[in-house]
Formats: sequence, structure tokens, C-alpha cells
Amino acid sequence: MSLNSPYIGYVNKETVDNLVVFEEQNERNDSTFSEIKTTGSNLLMDLTMREISRKFLVNRSNPLNVDDIIKIRHLSTDRFKEPAIHSNSLLSKEVKILNEDFVGFIMKETTDKIVVFGNYVQRYDIPKSKIYKVEGNVILNINVAEFLTYEVNSYTSLPK
Repeated sequence: MSLNSPYIGYVNKETVDNLVVFEEQNERNDSTFSEIKTTGSNLLMDLTMREISRKFLVNRSNPLNVDDIIKIRHLSTDRFKEPAIHSNSLLSKEVKILNEDFVGFIMKETTDKIVVFGNYVQRYDIPKSKIYKVEGNVILNINVAEFLTYEVNSYTSLPK
């Protein structure tokens, strides 16, 4: 929430020093914890919507932030002695379908599924068997109609 709006969007990711908030208007804010006035079931930013947009608005398809702790650990890791943290992880990768349309980001990965957060408060639990290619992003071997069949209630517990 902001000082003049009861609903901005939802927290998509939390890092050491900021929150990634996806807004209803398909926008994204990378807000700092210092701007949070109160917490509870909702977070209240100590700013108006205009101020939030002016300070924190970023392109929604920009790569998600990585925790500084992970960056530091990754840089100090000797690649020949110890594997890098998340070296095979799909976490936070951009997800596209066969026609290259962007559909969201991977927010959780299990042994057989990926959990994709899409626009607004949409969530999709997709079998890993539907992954076509993994490079800088993940491309699914499905079209839009099939992708939509994997939508689940965003308030359902995440798979273990």
C-alpha cells in the first residue's frame, strides 16, 4: 500500500536490501526497506504512488535483483574446487513460451516443477518436462492456450 492507494501490487521477491513489487498496471518497483512505514498483513510505503513511481519504477522485464550475499559468495568461489551457488538454478529466470512471448519469472523450483509468477497476481505451476530450452531465459514448449491451463490460485501454498 502507499499513502494514497490501498493496493499497489504484490511483493514478488525480497533481497537483502529491497523488495521487488509487481503492480497491477504491469509495472515493477524495486523499493528499499527504508521506505516501509508499517508491516502486518500488508506493507505500507511511506510515500504516495507518484513518489514510488518516480523513485523506484523499473522495466518489468529487467532481470530480478540477486542478493548481495550471493554475489559476494559467487565472486569468491573457486570454480575448480567448489561449485558456484545456484549454478544450475532456474530461480528468477525470465520465462517465455514458444512464440517468445514473455509470461513471467521463475520464483520456485522443485525436482519436477517450476513456479512462474506472471502478470498481476497470476501463478503457474508448470512441469519441468515442458521446458524446451534454457539459456539466458527459459523457453517452454507450449503455446498460450496450454500455458494458461497451468494457472493455480496464487494463494495456494507453494509446492515443496
